[in-house]
Order: sequence, then structure tokens, then C-alpha cells
Amino acid sequence: MARPGVESIRRQQLIDATMEVIEAHGFQGATIGRIAEVSELSVGIISHYFGNKQGLLEACMRHLLASLQRDAAKLMSERSKAPREQLMAIVDANFSGAQTSAQSAKTWLAFWTQAMHNPDLMRLQRVNERRLLSNLIVPLRQLMPTEQARATAQTIAALIDGFWLRAALSEGRIELDRAVALCKTYVDQAIAANAGHTESSRTSL
Repeated sequence: MARPGVESIRRQQLIDATMEVIEAHGFQGATIGRIAEVSELSVGIISHYFGNKQGLLEACMRHLLASLQRDAAKLMSERSKAPREQLMAIVDANFSGAQTSAQSAKTWLAFWTQAMHNPDLMRLQRVNERRLLSNLIVPLRQLMPTEQARATAQTIAALIDGFWLRAALSEGRIELDRAVALCKTYVDQAIAANAGHTESSRTSL
């Protein structure tokens, strides 16, 4: 039996190899044989750890989501605790290099496509959606009534996903910096539209 440290290393090797093969060949072309060749591990080891290609894709996404969560937590801890700065940190984390590299982008796109047909992957997507909304709602509730905070969080999340997708598919026609700026502009507009709301006024609604 492989030692825990060896198992962790092998799993990461296979995740890295899967993302590399998806980048080069797409999900349909990411065969177990190619992944085994790139990882320099056997097909049997892949089956042992992940079962099949869907299991590998799920592991890749858990890896990317964990990275996103760490990036968001790090940026939020480094910024001012003011709600606006916390919101800007969330936007920045979602457009960080770890999430927007060609390798990560193509893995995300493969995941979204497969999630429409795979309940396990769709559940993972739902967890991601809920986490983003929760992170956004916490600072927004300091700036506006709760129901408005929820609606605003939905809009910010949609902008993040939409601009991320357009940037990933646009071959440079939409730069990431521009996408980030547009998301942040909406955040500032939403804050300005609710200026003057105090905690007492929110709790009375």
C-alpha cells in the first residue's frame, strides 16, 4: 500500500497531468492513456485513485476550487475590513492567475460542459455558486438591506462568471483587466445606490 505522502504526490501528479492534457487536447481528447503517459503513472493507478475520467475531472475542479478559496481568503485577510474592499478582494480572487491561466480556463470550460450531464459535477458547481454568493452577501449586508444584498450578490456573481467566460473565449478581445474593472464598477454603483442605509434602517425593513 502506498504511504500517505506518496498517495498525495501521485494524486497531484495525475491532476496536473489531466489539466495539461485537457489544455492540449480538450476533454474529449483527454484519454486515460494520454494522462497516464504525461503523468508517468500507470492506467491502473489512475483507476485506483479516481476510477475514470469523470473522477479525474472532479478532482481537478476540487483542486481549482480549493485554490480559489485560498486566494479569496488570503486577499480578504490582507485588505481593509471595510465591506467595499472585501468585495473587491473577492472579484480579484476570481480573476487571479490560478483561475485564468489557459490550463485552468480549459479545465473550467470542460467542467461546466460535463456538469450539465453529470449529477456529481453539478453538485460541485452548486457548492461553488453558494460559496461565492455567501462570501459576497456578508459584506453587502453591511451596506444595504438583506434582500437587496442578496439580489446584488446574484448580479455580481453573474458578472464575474459572464466576464470570466467572455475573457476565456474571446482570444484577447476582452482583457482580464477590463473584465475586473467592469465588475468593480458595478460594485461601486451598487454601493452608491444604497448609500445612506444604516444598520438600524436595514433591521427595520
